[in-house]
Amino acid sequence: MNQEHQAVPTGGQPQIGEYRDDLHAETLEDIQIGEYGYKFRTLEGLMLPPYVTPSRYQVSRTIATRPDDVCYCSFPKSGSTWLANILYLILNDDLAAEDRTLRSCLHWMESSWTYPRSREEVEALPSPRIFKSHMPYRMALAGGPESSPCKYIYIARNPKDVCVSYFHFESGKAWSGKYHGTWEHWLRIFLEGQVQRGNWFDHVLSWWEHRQAENLLFLRYEDLKRDFEGQLGLIAQYLGRELSDEVVARIKNATSFARMKATPFSNHTQISDFEGFFRKGEIGSWKDQFTVAQSEEFDRHFQERMEGKSLRFAFE
Repeated sequence: MNQEHQAVPTGGQPQIGEYRDDLHAETLEDIQIGEYGYKFRTLEGLMLPPYVTPSRYQVSRTIATRPDDVCYCSFPKSGSTWLANILYLILNDDLAAEDRTLRSCLHWMESSWTYPRSREEVEALPSPRIFKSHMPYRMALAGGPESSPCKYIYIARNPKDVCVSYFHFESGKAWSGKYHGTWEHWLRIFLEGQVQRGNWFDHVLSWWEHRQAENLLFLRYEDLKRDFEGQLGLIAQYLGRELSDEVVARIKNATSFARMKATPFSNHTQISDFEGFFRKGEIGSWKDQFTVAQSEEFDRHFQERMEGKSLRFAFE
């Protein structure tokens, strides 16, 4: 079994090679190349990375889930890795695995690249299992909260910070076709929803509109940053776990931005092209990238798309 198709590792820090079409795309016929080399494929009308293949997507939609499974979901660059680390520690009694990585402990069924799992491998794993997804509600893992007993957690982040972080994440990467567009170009296609994972507004609102489901918890990145203990308690209660003050303090320390960036368990440096995965993790870092005119244009677009919606975000 080669490194691109390695099962859950049992020791060491296995290296995951760079994304390659011939190894991970499954089929090349539907891969498209946009401006500045931006690579993507389209499934059910949604722009996706080429490693989200038709067969992997089908597995993700039909995997059998259990009531104590957890699936965390988000638009990319919204704090999902932070949330994943928190979930892992809550569900594993505050003990980080010394011989594994965070990503190796998660199950990203829609992806053919980093630690892909077969249906049989995942079904053989003990509960609770932690699933990851970047899909909108209509394409959710196992059919979504209406069809699955799994507990879903969606985390959303203010779109200006998402837009900037995603720009840096996609630029020059193998899975994006070594995208080399300018910031101005990226801002335009982000607002048009012509990026991998589609339109931010459609994605976030699709989950927000179902937030009353019993098996869906909707979180905001900024709330987690500003009231970590309170939000951690909310997550633990949702998962049916009780955390002592000492455990809360240890989880807070273990999942700090600086600690996660420096710790092999969580920093993703074993994955090629993920070396700069953690950038700033701050609220309002978009100010370093946006011009005043761009910020005002974005604000107008935001107000138009969010009119009549009760969802609010902190931008600084």
